[in-house]
Amino acid sequence: MFGAYRGKVLRIDLSKGKAKAEKVPAEWMLKYLGGRGFGARYYYDEISPNVSSLSSENKLFIMTGPFTGAPVFGPSKSTITTMSPLTNHYFVANASGYFGPNIKFAGYDGLIIEGKAEKPTYISLVEDNLEFRDASQIWGLKTSETQRAIREEVGERRASVACIGPSGEKLAHIACVQADARSYGRGGIGAVMGSKNLKAITILGSSKVEVAKPDELRKLLREEIKALRQTTRGHTRHGTPQYTEVLYELGAYPIENFTRTRVEGGVEGITGQIMREKFLVKDTACYGCPVACGKLCEVREGPWRGLRAELDYEIIWSFGPHCGVYDLNTIIAAVGLSDEFGLDAMSCGYTIGFAMELYERGVINEKDTGGIKLRFGNGDAEIDLLLKIAARQGVGNVLAQGAAKAAESFGRNASYYAMHVKGLEFAAYDPRAFYGMGLAYATSSRGACHNVGGWTIRDELIRPVIDRYAVEGKGRFVKSIQDVRGYIDSIGICTVPRRAMHLTDSPKEDIVNLVTGMDFTGKLLSIGERVYNLERIILNKEGISRRDDTLPTRIMTEPIPDGPAKGHVITPTMMKLMLDEYYTARGWDLNGFVTEGTLRRLDIL
Repeated sequence: MFGAYRGKVLRIDLSKGKAKAEKVPAEWMLKYLGGRGFGARYYYDEISPNVSSLSSENKLFIMTGPFTGAPVFGPSKSTITTMSPLTNHYFVANASGYFGPNIKFAGYDGLIIEGKAEKPTYISLVEDNLEFRDASQIWGLKTSETQRAIREEVGERRASVACIGPSGEKLAHIACVQADARSYGRGGIGAVMGSKNLKAITILGSSKVEVAKPDELRKLLREEIKALRQTTRGHTRHGTPQYTEVLYELGAYPIENFTRTRVEGGVEGITGQIMREKFLVKDTACYGCPVACGKLCEVREGPWRGLRAELDYEIIWSFGPHCGVYDLNTIIAAVGLSDEFGLDAMSCGYTIGFAMELYERGVINEKDTGGIKLRFGNGDAEIDLLLKIAARQGVGNVLAQGAAKAAESFGRNASYYAMHVKGLEFAAYDPRAFYGMGLAYATSSRGACHNVGGWTIRDELIRPVIDRYAVEGKGRFVKSIQDVRGYIDSIGICTVPRRAMHLTDSPKEDIVNLVTGMDFTGKLLSIGERVYNLERIILNKEGISRRDDTLPTRIMTEPIPDGPAKGHVITPTMMKLMLDEYYTARGWDLNGFVTEGTLRRLDIL
């Protein structure tokens, strides 16, 4: 009846130590697809705007999509939706790997985690056997140690484990959930788990995900193998670090907390090619994906020699040029330690670089840092500060709140130097070099995000179809990209192989129909738009409006000082024009609220 859907979720109450299966309303499948869409709908129904993110009333909605675990390219994605302790509003994060597929293999479209356990606990769901297990002996362990210990205890080395590290236990607002070798990063979701005394969820299922029309699906996929190889060749070779040189050459690569885009010697020492030649251990792949874009690397020299971590474009930047560091040994070590302690590597690296600028400008000093000489380029200081953040010791206790809240704690005009939107730190793109990125940061459902907000990089920079410095047209452009991401995140696939399945901004729905047995012809973009608007309705309820859809003062007053984009800035007037066009395209009023007409047009609720 439901094709690749299971038609039910498992609601797990930690307070009562009980669980029950519940049906997913059938109409939700056609309206919201799954994944991000399901998470937003459950959140809308069950989370009050007045809920505190670290209270027992907050919940974790862990959702898969119809493609998760199905026999298609890249069927590994799942999402976690919750009230974020970092941003204090609705938040969604996604991860690839094996955790999401195992939810489907265990017979569910998602898990809802609510309440709070009396003592440290982990949830074990192996086949049909659900157990609440004592986690006292593993509380305090790092993520890899936790995963090994749990697999040994449940006697299943193939079990997928999503867990928090010591930082999540200490409720760091930038703590992530480490799912095997992947992360549900951003937003402090690890702290939400920690606040519930939930150390981990381990899951293993063996029930195959059946699709509606398997023979036709296999035929379609065989025909697209060549397209898959062509569109993902760069990812197989270098992963997302392939973009480092590209963004640098285009003048859009921010250095030292967005103070410049050029450095002596360039970025030659941290490119995807250097990573592969000198640091790569092996390529890694998520469930069911032939692309293998994961790049497991190893520290080759220095005090952290032998430490391993998977690298991508964003985290090379956050611990690298953003902090003035160009040694991949140091960067790999920082990423590896972040993963082990359960810290989101993007937010952690960003926050360290932000603190470096504060130190350089005299806003904070060695008395604040506990003696650390926190200058740009000081790799040892970067690691020392990371360890303080993980332990919430000294200045690390302040920075564990993330850059925006840390700036408020420091005072002394520190907030001027915090590059964030709605509490979420910037990603590795300077929006002054391509204005659509600025609008995407400003209007993203979760803060300054290049994914949910819209990856405008391809169409503005890499294969430009719109002038990167244009203002007119950017509202409609960003809306369209966000709507595409809305349905992609809901369907349960990685964005890397999606083009080979024609899941683009002009999607062919054949593959979705073959997987689900339902008719999604002409509906995917509307579903993406519906999901995005539902998120905005939630944000409106939580107090988000036009005043929050803005950019830091630096981005709107300081032109880029060097490089190909030298002199460019997004002025308040430019921002106003782009926002007005964006709101009009969305069908929101000019204060950023979803209108009744849009609610009816999209049949959102």
